[in-house]
Amino acid sequence: MRKEAEAGILFVTPWLLGGGIERVIQNSVPWLAHRGYRCEVASWTVATQLSGQPNPVLGTLSAAGVPVRPLHSYGRLRLLQRAVRAAAIALRGRHRLLVGYELEGNLVALIVKRLLLGRVRVMAQIHNASGIHAEVGTSPVLLRLARRLYQDADLIVAVSDSIRLDSVRFFGLDASRVVTIYNPLPVSWIRQMAQQAVSPALGPTARFIIGCGRLVRMKGFSDLLRAFAIIRRDHPLQLVILGEGPERGSLVEGAQEQGVQEDVLMPGFVANPWSYFGRASAFVLSSLFGESFSMVLVEAMACGVPVIASRCEWGPEEILARGRYGLLYDPGDVEALTQHLRTVLDEPTVASRLASAAFRRAEEFSQDAILPEFERHVAALLG
Repeated sequence: MRKEAEAGILFVTPWLLGGGIERVIQNSVPWLAHRGYRCEVASWTVATQLSGQPNPVLGTLSAAGVPVRPLHSYGRLRLLQRAVRAAAIALRGRHRLLVGYELEGNLVALIVKRLLLGRVRVMAQIHNASGIHAEVGTSPVLLRLARRLYQDADLIVAVSDSIRLDSVRFFGLDASRVVTIYNPLPVSWIRQMAQQAVSPALGPTARFIIGCGRLVRMKGFSDLLRAFAIIRRDHPLQLVILGEGPERGSLVEGAQEQGVQEDVLMPGFVANPWSYFGRASAFVLSSLFGESFSMVLVEAMACGVPVIASRCEWGPEEILARGRYGLLYDPGDVEALTQHLRTVLDEPTVASRLASAAFRRAEEFSQDAILPEFERHVAALLG
């Protein structure tokens, strides 16, 4: 038995829903399990179904033999309750390394380290720029706690160079203890999935642009809808928005107000979004903030579609190398987004060049390129 397998890893995440962090877990944890590491995942917000379909993250973890443990809490001091339960799981599973995700997952893991008197090590992972805390109303108490407890982390991983620099400044971290590891993606598998048949609702020759993500204000889908309504005046075109969330009603109303409701499709969560990506004329990441990396942007690039993205939280700009691999616009600038859509739709040479460049760039974020580096840090912390 491998030395790493003798002491397991507990991954602590606030949620197992349908977002980017879940895809990171889905792509990395089973990979480590197949490499011989004993892995468990602990979470306090778990969806067994997404838009009426089984949660694929849970299915992937189960197939890899990775248990998912609930961290229930009630009433007050919920963070501490979750940490106590996570500490019990760590002791029972003989885990020597805890890997946290996002602010509260990191805090739970770091409280466990204190509860267990330093008998475990902690890798904290930061997926968002500091600006998101003001946007979503993160409690100042949690931020003060993070500035204190992050000093206890044995390693802090940022998902981009820009997030690494931002986190060092915002949390007052020692820069030597913060490393950049991009989110890993199964690029080859995504490309295989992109070849599958897409929904017949689109029609065999329908031309469409696509957006994908949780239907919340920060994703900026209302801007995408307005740009689509403008471009639709002189282009036979459809808009597909994949995902589910609380903004669905307002987006439906917006499509009706713009008079494009017949050409806007919102099928909710779909198990294979890549089959849509591979057939789209353009993929648009319209987020207003919160995209410190954006896995869905790289997934679209891997499918060979021209991409357009807002310059939100530095991540898309870093992925696209400031416009080398896709078109960029300032968040909320519907006019610029509309012009980029015209460029991609009306200039096939430009669209082909962008798609080819993005297709090659996606290789740099593949599991084969990223996960060996992640494993190197995991093995060092376990050692």
